[in-house]
Amino acid sequence: MRAALHTLMFGSYPLHRVAPVAREIGYAGVALMCRPPHLDLDNPGPSARAGSQVLTDAGLQIVGLASGLGRPESFGGAPASAELDGVRRALEAANILDAGLLRLWGGADGMSVDNADDLAAAAAWYNQAATVAADAGVRVTIEVHAQGLASSTPATCRLVDAIDHPNLGAALDTGNLHAAATTVGADDVTQLGARIFDVHVKDMRGLPDAQGHTLEVDGRYYVHVPLGEGDVRNGETLRQLAAGGYAGWIANESECSWPDWDSSVSAAKHEFAELNELIQAAYA
Repeated sequence: MRAALHTLMFGSYPLHRVAPVAREIGYAGVALMCRPPHLDLDNPGPSARAGSQVLTDAGLQIVGLASGLGRPESFGGAPASAELDGVRRALEAANILDAGLLRLWGGADGMSVDNADDLAAAAAWYNQAATVAADAGVRVTIEVHAQGLASSTPATCRLVDAIDHPNLGAALDTGNLHAAATTVGADDVTQLGARIFDVHVKDMRGLPDAQGHTLEVDGRYYVHVPLGEGDVRNGETLRQLAAGGYAGWIANESECSWPDWDSSVSAAKHEFAELNELIQAAYA
């Protein structure tokens, strides 16, 4: 397992400023946020070519594209068709950037795998998206989130199995699953098993009320914190991933916010050091 930077950590800064610093810190790979100023999917060709040059010059590998696609208001009709066009634009960018993985969301808030119509329509759409991506040589993941069809480990397994496409798997996000299910750990890794194509880590701490919160899920309040300062069982999760033979990238997707560039860089250094300690400890 290797540490990658999710560029969401520097979401307001241009890529030409972020990339050299990421490499200097020690990151070898980046998961690229699919919105300006990092990548514009409304203008995928020029945006991806510019980004490719910046990242190549910095000596960074693109480990995947982190898109917000996969949340149409309906998985049928015009919304589904428009969303699939978005996937095609993302794949154009992925091929220019030599990114072998595209992250999708598991549907809109309010959708559930317990709704047979939701599940069937979504499975058909994701199967089509996975086929289009396979033709482009790009794998697809659905990221676990507190909302939508992939809102728990069992729900994610059920969704991926319903889609039933070898080119599509799950993106395990430890912070998202912690917030969705109030915990994450070895059992989740075991249940997801070979469905796991990608892993993101972040940390957060539960709060007694809404004061100071950065995330609310079903009346529960959380604040995002730097790695190692919260309640997310990242160490246990990575140990189980290592035991199960997962050898992919681990993307540092901190959702903390910092007031300026210097504090953002300091935070990225902290995240890199903490994540490397977690990875090393996973093999100890």
